[in-house]
Amino acid sequence: MKQAGKCILLMLILFSCSSEKKKTGSPLYDNFRKPGPGISQSKQDRPANIVHQGSMWQRQDKGSEGRNEYIGRTLNRGAAYGAKNSSGYKGRNGAYQGQQVRDIPPARSPGTQDSVRLSNIEWLRISGFPLDFSEPLNRDILREVSADSLFQSSIQLSPDRVLRISFDNDIFDYTDQFYTNGIRFDYVAPALADNPVKYMLLPYWSAAKNYYGLSVLQNLYTPSTTKIGGILYGDRPYSAYLLLKSFKISNDQVHHFRQTSALDFGVIGSASMGGAVQDWFHKSVPANSEPLGWQYQIKNDVIINYNCNLEKGILNYPNAEMIICANASAGTLYTNLGGGLNLRLGWFNPYFSDLGIEKRKSLWAKGLRKTQVYFTLKGTARLIAYDATLEGGVFNRTSPYTIPSTDVARIVTQSSVSFNMTWGGIGIELEQCVLSPEFSHRWWHAWGHIGLLFAF
Repeated sequence: MKQAGKCILLMLILFSCSSEKKKTGSPLYDNFRKPGPGISQSKQDRPANIVHQGSMWQRQDKGSEGRNEYIGRTLNRGAAYGAKNSSGYKGRNGAYQGQQVRDIPPARSPGTQDSVRLSNIEWLRISGFPLDFSEPLNRDILREVSADSLFQSSIQLSPDRVLRISFDNDIFDYTDQFYTNGIRFDYVAPALADNPVKYMLLPYWSAAKNYYGLSVLQNLYTPSTTKIGGILYGDRPYSAYLLLKSFKISNDQVHHFRQTSALDFGVIGSASMGGAVQDWFHKSVPANSEPLGWQYQIKNDVIINYNCNLEKGILNYPNAEMIICANASAGTLYTNLGGGLNLRLGWFNPYFSDLGIEKRKSLWAKGLRKTQVYFTLKGTARLIAYDATLEGGVFNRTSPYTIPSTDVARIVTQSSVSFNMTWGGIGIELEQCVLSPEFSHRWWHAWGHIGLLFAF
């Protein structure tokens, strides 16, 4: 019993000593509890410029409040952004709620531009904020002291992935002439932002969301009839082109503005396989005869074209929107300048909120309509300087037949009406288009368009 009593007494003495060490400060205990470099764990030895907010320590130096609130206010904003932001994108920042500050690098003093930039980049890496570093505006923002600029003025990279399949044909209007067939595939995804061509596309200079995409398209053109062989002088020449388009869309929802720029690479002529496609199509459709005359088409030539389109909302109501647009193209395929008007009527999400379709989860996060049903009326006019499908290629001038430059219509108008419907991440568009004569002594032309859209 005496030995047991001695053991109990010894344990009590050791326990009391251990408690005193915790109060006075044990090195092991301090290292475990230490929030991070430069931030103290107790009120007694904590500098006056360090305060506590919630579960996070926050530095409040005079004269650098914006940058040094990096741990507190800005991180809270990042967590809210991760929980529910404009695109439904969570990334890694949604995991910060309740996380200890020792996992976050301490705020840096804005002594130099390099230290500020490194601090901002570190914050972006941790939060997963989808910034588009190819934009000059964003590179300038990284030098700023206030992390609020990263949210209020930056250009984000959209996480949306959209596939659009388009098919044009004048068979819907019971004709087979002029612009007779078009097939196009558009794909938008954030991974395509790594395309080096993006540095040749137009930068944007205000807060926006960027979409990067690739398109593959083929267009076919024939004379007023394909049942007569040989060259039909005074008529449209056979021509077709195949090209790859790299494009970038900057969507500015605040200013109701959209900027699209694209760079095309391809070929016009027999290498585009336009004649083979029409021949296969005619053989597949009953009562269609084999097209004659493709051997006289525009000769092979290189396509390099740059395109720009600007759209600005001038009326923005829940069930009606009016948008004006201006566009320009320059290169070896088309060189023209134009403008137009777009009117939308029905039940839809704002035009500048996305690309017309998003996956259901994103729509729910943003509070947008899951189902859209609306009509679109469009009207455009273009001033034509050059059209390779009529006048032949720029480098190869050996085409057997082309339209003389003096016969090319220098002003061309186009109008269309369409019905559009989306259900969550799936959509369809049906459009009827009408084009004014493209060269002398010819007539108006019409075709139908079908588009299928998918959001992932």
